[in-house]
Amino acid sequence: MRKTLVTVAVLFVVFVYASFNDVIELAKQNSTTYMKAVLNFDQAKNDYDKAMIEAKNKRQQLVAERSWLQAQQTYNQSLKNFLNELLDSYIGLVENDLQVQIAENKLKIAEIDFQENQDLYNKGVVALQDLQSASSTRLQSEASLEEAKLSLEQVKQDLLILLGEEVQVVDASTVNIDVKLPTADQLITESLAVQIAQIDVQVAQMDYDSLINPSQYTKDKCERTLKIAQNALKETQNSVKKSYQSLLLATENLKKYIQAQRETVSVAKSQFDSAENNYKVGVASEKDLLNAESNYLMAQKNLLGYVKSFLKNLCSLYIDAGLEWQQTLDQVFGR
Repeated sequence: MRKTLVTVAVLFVVFVYASFNDVIELAKQNSTTYMKAVLNFDQAKNDYDKAMIEAKNKRQQLVAERSWLQAQQTYNQSLKNFLNELLDSYIGLVENDLQVQIAENKLKIAEIDFQENQDLYNKGVVALQDLQSASSTRLQSEASLEEAKLSLEQVKQDLLILLGEEVQVVDASTVNIDVKLPTADQLITESLAVQIAQIDVQVAQMDYDSLINPSQYTKDKCERTLKIAQNALKETQNSVKKSYQSLLLATENLKKYIQAQRETVSVAKSQFDSAENNYKVGVASEKDLLNAESNYLMAQKNLLGYVKSFLKNLCSLYIDAGLEWQQTLDQVFGR
Protein backbone atom coordinates (compact mmCIF):
# COMPACT_ATOMS: atom_id res chain seq x y z
CA MET A 1 0.00 0.00 0.00
CA ARG A 2 1.60 3.26 -1.07
CA LYS A 3 1.83 6.24 1.25
CA THR A 4 -0.47 9.04 0.15
CA LEU A 5 0.59 12.59 -0.54
CA VAL A 6 0.90 14.62 2.63
CA THR A 7 2.31 17.48 0.65
CA VAL A 8 1.64 17.35 -3.06
CA ALA A 9 4.52 15.75 -4.90
CA VAL A 10 6.78 17.50 -7.34
CA LEU A 11 5.60 16.36 -10.74
CA PHE A 12 8.06 18.23 -12.92
CA VAL A 13 11.68 18.73 -11.93
CA VAL A 14 14.25 20.62 -13.95
CA PHE A 15 13.93 24.37 -13.66
CA VAL A 16 13.86 25.38 -9.99
CA TYR A 17 12.48 28.90 -9.82
CA ALA A 18 12.92 31.57 -7.18
CA SER A 19 9.32 32.76 -7.31
CA PHE A 20 6.00 32.16 -8.99
CA ASN A 21 6.80 35.32 -10.90
CA ASP A 22 9.36 33.26 -12.85
CA VAL A 23 6.62 30.83 -13.86
CA ILE A 24 4.47 33.74 -15.04
CA GLU A 25 7.35 35.13 -17.09
CA LEU A 26 7.93 31.75 -18.71
CA ALA A 27 4.24 31.52 -19.58
CA LYS A 28 4.30 35.01 -21.09
CA GLN A 29 7.06 33.93 -23.45
CA ASN A 30 5.11 30.93 -24.72
CA SER A 31 1.41 31.72 -24.43
CA THR A 32 -0.14 32.62 -27.77
CA THR A 33 -3.03 34.19 -25.86
CA TYR A 34 -0.68 36.57 -24.07
CA MET A 35 1.51 37.35 -27.07
CA LYS A 36 -1.50 38.11 -29.27
CA ALA A 37 -2.93 40.35 -26.55
CA VAL A 38 0.32 42.32 -26.29
CA LEU A 39 0.61 42.77 -30.05
CA ASN A 40 -2.98 43.97 -30.35
CA PHE A 41 -2.52 46.25 -27.34
CA ASP A 42 0.63 47.81 -28.79
CA GLN A 43 -1.10 48.39 -32.12
CA ALA A 44 -4.07 49.96 -30.36
CA LYS A 45 -1.73 52.27 -28.46
CA ASN A 46 -0.09 53.38 -31.71
CA ASP A 47 -3.51 53.93 -33.27
CA TYR A 48 -4.55 55.97 -30.26
CA ASP A 49 -1.43 58.14 -30.34
CA LYS A 50 -1.91 58.72 -34.07
CA ALA A 51 -5.59 59.56 -33.65
CA MET A 52 -4.87 62.04 -30.86
CA ILE A 53 -2.27 63.81 -32.99
CA GLU A 54 -4.64 63.99 -35.95
CA ALA A 55 -7.69 65.00 -33.88
CA LYS A 56 -8.95 68.43 -34.85
CA ASN A 57 -11.45 68.89 -32.03
CA LYS A 58 -12.53 67.62 -28.65
CA ARG A 59 -15.07 65.22 -30.13
CA GLN A 60 -12.45 63.43 -32.21
CA GLN A 61 -10.24 63.19 -29.13
CA LEU A 62 -13.08 61.60 -27.19
CA VAL A 63 -13.72 59.10 -29.98
CA ALA A 64 -10.02 58.18 -29.97
CA GLU A 65 -10.12 57.87 -26.18
CA ARG A 66 -13.14 55.56 -26.41
CA SER A 67 -11.37 53.29 -28.89
CA TRP A 68 -8.35 53.19 -26.61
CA LEU A 69 -10.48 52.23 -23.60
CA GLN A 70 -12.15 49.49 -25.64
CA ALA A 71 -8.71 48.17 -26.58
CA GLN A 72 -7.76 48.12 -22.90
CA GLN A 73 -10.95 46.19 -22.17
CA THR A 74 -9.98 43.58 -24.73
CA TYR A 75 -6.44 43.41 -23.39
CA ASN A 76 -7.60 42.97 -19.80
CA GLN A 77 -9.93 40.14 -20.79
CA SER A 78 -7.12 38.45 -22.72
CA LEU A 79 -4.87 38.84 -19.68
CA LYS A 80 -7.49 37.15 -17.50
CA ASN A 81 -7.79 34.35 -20.06
CA PHE A 82 -4.02 33.92 -20.02
CA LEU A 83 -3.91 33.70 -16.22
CA ASN A 84 -6.84 31.28 -16.15
CA GLU A 85 -4.97 29.15 -18.67
CA LEU A 86 -1.86 29.20 -16.49
CA LEU A 87 -3.68 28.41 -13.25
CA ASP A 88 -5.76 25.67 -14.89
CA SER A 89 -2.58 23.97 -16.10
CA TYR A 90 -0.35 24.63 -13.10
CA ILE A 91 -2.80 23.73 -10.35
CA GLY A 92 -4.69 21.35 -12.63
CA LEU A 93 -1.58 19.20 -12.91
CA VAL A 94 -1.74 18.38 -9.21
CA GLU A 95 -5.54 18.07 -9.26
CA ASN A 96 -5.32 15.51 -12.04
CA ASP A 97 -2.54 13.61 -10.30
CA LEU A 98 -4.74 13.32 -7.22
CA GLN A 99 -7.64 12.19 -9.41
CA VAL A 100 -5.50 9.39 -10.86
CA GLN A 101 -4.72 8.15 -7.34
CA ILE A 102 -8.40 8.31 -6.42
CA ALA A 103 -9.31 6.35 -9.55
CA GLU A 104 -6.63 3.76 -8.77
CA ASN A 105 -8.10 3.24 -5.31
CA LYS A 106 -11.60 3.00 -6.74
CA LEU A 107 -10.43 0.28 -9.12
CA LYS A 108 -8.70 -1.63 -6.32
CA ILE A 109 -11.91 -1.56 -4.29
CA ALA A 110 -13.91 -2.70 -7.32
CA GLU A 111 -11.46 -5.57 -7.89
CA ILE A 112 -11.75 -6.62 -4.24
CA ASP A 113 -15.56 -6.53 -4.46
CA PHE A 114 -15.53 -8.51 -7.70
CA GLN A 115 -13.25 -11.17 -6.26
CA GLU A 116 -15.41 -11.46 -3.15
CA ASN A 117 -18.58 -11.78 -5.24
CA GLN A 118 -16.94 -14.32 -7.52
CA ASP A 119 -15.94 -16.46 -4.54
CA LEU A 120 -19.43 -16.17 -3.06
CA TYR A 121 -21.04 -16.96 -6.41
CA ASN A 122 -18.91 -20.08 -6.79
CA LYS A 123 -20.16 -21.15 -3.37
CA GLY A 124 -23.75 -20.43 -4.36
CA VAL A 125 -24.16 -17.65 -1.79
CA VAL A 126 -24.93 -14.77 -4.18
CA ALA A 127 -26.86 -14.58 -7.43
CA LEU A 128 -25.35 -14.15 -10.89
CA GLN A 129 -26.67 -10.59 -11.08
CA ASP A 130 -24.59 -9.67 -8.00
CA LEU A 131 -21.48 -10.93 -9.73
CA GLN A 132 -22.42 -9.12 -12.94
CA SER A 133 -22.99 -5.88 -11.01
CA ALA A 134 -19.54 -6.18 -9.42
CA SER A 135 -18.03 -6.88 -12.83
CA SER A 136 -19.76 -3.83 -14.29
CA THR A 137 -18.43 -1.63 -11.50
CA ARG A 138 -14.92 -2.96 -12.07
CA LEU A 139 -15.09 -2.24 -15.81
CA GLN A 140 -16.40 1.27 -15.17
CA SER A 141 -13.59 1.86 -12.69
CA GLU A 142 -11.03 0.72 -15.25
CA ALA A 143 -12.46 3.17 -17.76
CA SER A 144 -12.44 5.99 -15.19
CA LEU A 145 -8.79 5.32 -14.41
CA GLU A 146 -7.82 5.43 -18.07
CA GLU A 147 -9.69 8.71 -18.49
CA ALA A 148 -7.96 10.15 -15.43
CA LYS A 149 -4.55 9.09 -16.73
CA LEU A 150 -5.25 10.67 -20.10
CA SER A 151 -6.38 13.92 -18.47
CA LEU A 152 -3.17 13.98 -16.43
CA GLU A 153 -1.01 13.46 -19.50
CA GLN A 154 -2.88 16.14 -21.40
CA VAL A 155 -2.53 18.74 -18.66
CA LYS A 156 1.18 17.86 -18.41
CA GLN A 157 1.49 18.55 -22.12
CA ASP A 158 -0.48 21.78 -21.80
CA LEU A 159 1.78 23.04 -19.01
CA LEU A 160 4.93 22.03 -20.86
CA ILE A 161 3.76 23.86 -23.98
CA LEU A 162 2.73 26.89 -21.94
CA LEU A 163 6.01 27.16 -20.03
CA GLY A 164 8.36 25.87 -22.71
CA GLU A 165 10.25 23.68 -20.24
CA GLU A 166 9.65 21.44 -17.27
CA VAL A 167 9.38 23.23 -13.95
CA GLN A 168 8.97 22.40 -10.31
CA VAL A 169 5.27 22.37 -9.50
CA VAL A 170 4.65 22.91 -5.82
CA ASP A 171 1.63 22.56 -3.57
CA ALA A 172 -0.71 25.51 -4.11
CA SER A 173 -3.00 24.55 -1.23
CA THR A 174 -0.91 26.56 1.24
CA VAL A 175 -1.12 29.89 -0.59
CA ASN A 176 -1.56 33.01 1.52
CA ILE A 177 -5.20 34.08 1.33
CA ASP A 178 -4.77 37.00 3.73
CA VAL A 179 -4.61 39.51 0.90
CA LYS A 180 -6.45 42.82 0.70
CA LEU A 181 -9.08 43.07 -2.01
CA PRO A 182 -9.97 46.28 -3.83
CA THR A 183 -13.23 47.92 -2.77
CA ALA A 184 -16.35 48.12 -4.92
CA ASP A 185 -15.86 51.88 -5.17
CA GLN A 186 -12.30 51.41 -6.45
CA LEU A 187 -13.47 48.94 -9.05
CA ILE A 188 -16.34 51.13 -10.23
CA THR A 189 -14.03 54.14 -10.51
CA GLU A 190 -11.55 52.16 -12.59
CA SER A 191 -14.22 50.37 -14.63
CA LEU A 192 -13.46 50.72 -18.32
CA ALA A 193 -17.08 49.94 -19.17
CA VAL A 194 -18.23 52.90 -17.07
CA GLN A 195 -15.59 55.18 -18.58
CA ILE A 196 -16.66 54.20 -22.10
CA ALA A 197 -20.30 54.88 -21.24
CA GLN A 198 -19.31 58.27 -19.82
CA ILE A 199 -17.57 59.16 -23.08
CA ASP A 200 -20.68 58.12 -25.00
CA VAL A 201 -22.65 60.65 -22.95
CA GLN A 202 -20.04 63.35 -23.53
CA VAL A 203 -20.04 62.75 -27.29
CA ALA A 204 -23.84 62.75 -27.43
CA GLN A 205 -23.95 65.95 -25.37
CA MET A 206 -21.41 67.63 -27.64
CA ASP A 207 -23.38 66.59 -30.72
CA TYR A 208 -26.51 68.10 -29.20
CA ASP A 209 -24.82 71.30 -28.03
CA SER A 210 -23.17 71.87 -31.39
CA LEU A 211 -26.45 71.95 -33.30
CA ILE A 212 -26.97 75.19 -35.24
CA ASN A 213 -30.45 75.89 -36.54
CA PRO A 214 -31.26 72.17 -36.73
CA SER A 215 -34.44 70.75 -38.12
CA GLN A 216 -36.87 69.41 -35.57
CA TYR A 217 -36.07 65.90 -36.78
CA THR A 218 -32.33 66.36 -36.20
CA LYS A 219 -32.89 67.98 -32.82
CA ASP A 220 -35.22 65.19 -31.67
CA LYS A 221 -32.77 62.57 -32.90
CA CYS A 222 -29.87 64.12 -30.98
CA GLU A 223 -32.00 64.43 -27.85
CA ARG A 224 -32.95 60.75 -28.06
CA THR A 225 -29.34 59.73 -28.64
CA LEU A 226 -28.29 61.72 -25.57
CA LYS A 227 -31.03 60.22 -23.40
CA ILE A 228 -30.13 56.73 -24.60
CA ALA A 229 -26.48 57.35 -23.70
CA GLN A 230 -27.42 58.73 -20.28
CA ASN A 231 -29.66 55.75 -19.55
CA ALA A 232 -26.97 53.37 -20.77
CA LEU A 233 -24.49 55.00 -18.38
CA LYS A 234 -26.83 54.49 -15.42
CA GLU A 235 -27.47 50.89 -16.42
CA THR A 236 -23.75 50.26 -16.83
CA GLN A 237 -22.95 51.79 -13.44
CA ASN A 238 -25.63 49.70 -11.73
CA SER A 239 -24.63 46.53 -13.56
CA VAL A 240 -20.93 47.01 -12.85
CA LYS A 241 -21.62 47.75 -9.18
CA LYS A 242 -23.73 44.62 -8.72
CA SER A 243 -21.21 42.50 -10.61
CA TYR A 244 -18.29 43.64 -8.48
CA GLN A 245 -20.25 43.32 -5.25
CA SER A 246 -21.02 39.72 -6.18
CA LEU A 247 -17.45 38.97 -7.20
CA LEU A 248 -16.04 40.50 -4.02
CA LEU A 249 -18.45 38.50 -1.85
CA ALA A 250 -17.66 35.31 -3.76
CA THR A 251 -13.94 35.91 -3.29
CA GLU A 252 -14.29 36.60 0.43
CA ASN A 253 -16.39 33.45 0.76
CA LEU A 254 -13.73 31.46 -1.07
CA LYS A 255 -11.31 32.49 1.68
CA LYS A 256 -13.70 30.91 4.18
CA TYR A 257 -14.16 27.81 2.04
CA ILE A 258 -10.39 27.42 1.82
CA GLN A 259 -10.00 27.73 5.58
CA ALA A 260 -12.81 25.23 6.15
CA GLN A 261 -11.41 22.80 3.57
CA ARG A 262 -7.95 22.99 5.12
CA GLU A 263 -9.54 21.75 8.34
CA THR A 264 -11.33 19.04 6.37
CA VAL A 265 -7.99 17.95 4.90
CA SER A 266 -6.50 17.80 8.39
CA VAL A 267 -9.38 15.64 9.64
CA ALA A 268 -9.17 13.37 6.59
CA LYS A 269 -5.42 13.00 7.14
CA SER A 270 -5.98 11.95 10.76
CA GLN A 271 -8.65 9.46 9.68
CA PHE A 272 -6.33 8.04 7.05
CA ASP A 273 -3.49 7.68 9.55
CA SER A 274 -5.87 5.91 11.92
CA ALA A 275 -7.09 3.58 9.17
CA GLU A 276 -3.50 2.84 8.18
CA ASN A 277 -2.57 1.93 11.76
CA ASN A 278 -5.69 -0.21 12.12
CA TYR A 279 -4.89 -1.97 8.86
CA LYS A 280 -1.36 -2.74 10.03
CA VAL A 281 -2.62 -4.39 13.22
CA GLY A 282 -5.38 -6.25 11.39
CA VAL A 283 -8.48 -4.48 12.69
CA ALA A 284 -9.30 -2.70 9.42
CA SER A 285 -9.70 -4.11 5.92
CA GLU A 286 -7.83 -3.01 2.83
CA LYS A 287 -11.08 -1.48 1.58
CA ASP A 288 -11.30 0.60 4.75
CA LEU A 289 -7.78 1.84 4.14
CA LEU A 290 -8.43 2.59 0.47
CA ASN A 291 -11.62 4.49 1.28
CA ALA A 292 -9.86 6.55 3.94
CA GLU A 293 -7.03 7.34 1.57
CA SER A 294 -9.44 8.31 -1.20
CA ASN A 295 -11.30 10.64 1.18
CA TYR A 296 -7.99 12.28 2.06
CA LEU A 297 -7.00 12.65 -1.59
CA MET A 298 -10.41 14.04 -2.51
CA ALA A 299 -10.20 16.55 0.34
CA GLN A 300 -6.87 17.77 -1.06
CA LYS A 301 -8.30 17.95 -4.57
CA ASN A 302 -11.33 19.95 -3.41
CA LEU A 303 -9.04 22.34 -1.54
CA LEU A 304 -7.04 22.98 -4.70
CA GLY A 305 -10.28 23.68 -6.56
CA TYR A 306 -11.17 26.40 -4.05
CA VAL A 307 -7.65 27.83 -4.22
CA LYS A 308 -7.74 27.95 -8.00
CA SER A 309 -11.08 29.76 -8.01
CA PHE A 310 -9.80 32.22 -5.40
CA LEU A 311 -6.68 33.01 -7.42
CA LYS A 312 -8.68 33.52 -10.60
CA ASN A 313 -11.03 35.93 -8.83
CA LEU A 314 -8.11 37.72 -7.21
CA CYS A 315 -6.38 38.26 -10.55
CA SER A 316 -9.59 39.48 -12.15
CA LEU A 317 -10.23 42.00 -9.38
CA TYR A 318 -6.68 43.32 -9.37
CA ILE A 319 -6.60 43.69 -13.15
CA ASP A 320 -9.91 45.55 -13.20
CA ALA A 321 -8.81 47.80 -10.34
CA GLY A 322 -5.58 48.66 -12.15
CA LEU A 323 -3.51 47.17 -9.32
CA GLU A 324 -0.24 45.23 -9.51
CA TRP A 325 -1.52 41.69 -10.02
CA GLN A 326 1.73 39.91 -10.87
CA GLN A 327 3.62 40.90 -7.74
CA THR A 328 0.56 40.16 -5.61
CA LEU A 329 0.18 36.71 -7.13
CA ASP A 330 3.85 36.04 -6.47
CA GLN A 331 3.45 37.08 -2.83
CA VAL A 332 0.33 34.95 -2.46
CA PHE A 333 2.37 31.89 -3.46
CA GLY A 334 4.93 32.98 -0.89
CA ARG A 335 8.05 32.07 -2.82
